[in-house]
Amino acid sequence: MPDTPAQPFTRRTRGYPGRDQLDAANMRFRKAVARLAREGARDPATAVKLPPIIAEAVQTLDRLTAEAADAEGNSERHRVALAAETEKLARLQRRLARRGGVRG
Repeated sequence: MPDTPAQPFTRRTRGYPGRDQLDAANMRFRKAVARLAREGARDPATAVKLPPIIAEAVQTLDRLTAEAADAEGNSERHRVALAAETEKLARLQRRLARRGGVRG
């Protein structure tokens, strides 16, 4: 097969540590759920097992997403940006106070 690459696929984007493992686990989970759904179409007793598995996966992913977002929000870069925005707002409030237009 002349079109088969000699080297395995290498992601060219930067990504993040653990991206390959996360992608592989996601692919295995999706394939397992797809197989279970196909089997559930033939067997009602098997079909009943699918919704709780998906519900648990959704809850876990939502929890992990919230943890990642919180961790990102607590980064040094975000703290510096928040401090700069807070200082900008304070300057604006002082300027409005000098003009007699304090609001909020």
